[in-house]
Parts: sequence; structure tokens; C-alpha cells
Amino acid sequence: MLGLQFFSFSLIFYVVFMSAVLGISVILYFSMRTPPKTKQVSDELILIERQQNSSGYTSVIDKSRFLGAIGTCSTDLRPAGTIMVEGEPVDVVTEGNFLKQGSIVKVINVDGSRVLVRQI
Repeated sequence: MLGLQFFSFSLIFYVVFMSAVLGISVILYFSMRTPPKTKQVSDELILIERQQNSSGYTSVIDKSRFLGAIGTCSTDLRPAGTIMVEGEPVDVVTEGNFLKQGSIVKVINVDGSRVLVRQI
């Protein structure tokens, strides 16, 4: 009786194992086939068009015109927030200290889109 149970288990194991091998083989076969040359997968994943500055695309807005300007905090600066300079909102960062809304600040440095201010 023990031999029949062992035979039954090994037969089930063999069938499951062979099914797995066959399934993996089929998956590998279809994944290794080359796709048709008319349309490649990379064509859908890679952006061909470029965004040129001459077309109006910019990555960083030049904020150097605010250097030396004086503005009023329209939000609390903790240490980042917004100030109003000449009626225009500007996202700024302080030197590390927190400032309350309504404080008067001066732009002391502009590095790309980062505008650094100091309370006066």
C-alpha cells in the first residue's frame, strides 16, 4: 500500500513538473521571436520630438531680474514661501530662518529658479 501511494505522488509530481517545463518552453519561444519590422517597441517608448527654445520651450524661467529687489512676504516663510515683488508673486527661500507673513525682505541671490531672500 505504501508503494502505491508513493507511485501516485511521484506520478503527480512528474505530470506537474513536465507541465511546468512545457509552459516555460512555450513562453520562452514566444518571447524570443522577433517582432515585425514595421513597428518596434522602442518607437513607442522613446520620444522622437524635441522641445526647442526657439519654439518657446524653457526649462528654467530666468529670475535674475529680481536680484536686489525688495518685497513683502505674502505667506509665512518656513523657510520657503512666496513674496510679492512689484505686484508679482515669487517663490523664495530664506537663509534658514522663519519669517512671518508681512515681513519685508530683500532678494540677495538668484541661482536658476532658486531665489534667496534676507529680512531687512
